[in-house]
Amino acid sequence: MVIDYTASWCEPCKFMEPIIETMDSKYTDVGLVKIDVDELSDVAQEFGVQAMPTFLLLKQGKEVERVVGAKKDELEKKIQIHRAV
Repeated sequence: MVIDYTASWCEPCKFMEPIIETMDSKYTDVGLVKIDVDELSDVAQEFGVQAMPTFLLLKQGKEVERVVGAKKDELEKKIQIHRAV
């Protein structure tokens, strides 16, 4: 599962939005959840999110990777690694 921590005012988040939608279609076996940090600030705080976008990769409820920033290649590489394991 990938959690995308985003905000409506975040320009890098807006840049990543179509990329995330493409990845969501490409990796149908990986769930994708978007969380707006302004709407669910307590959840973002619980996971230590301090910058947007932040992507958390979870397996069996535990964080296995974190990508901070609009790093599409790094995010896709980590998705590929963890979906194969």
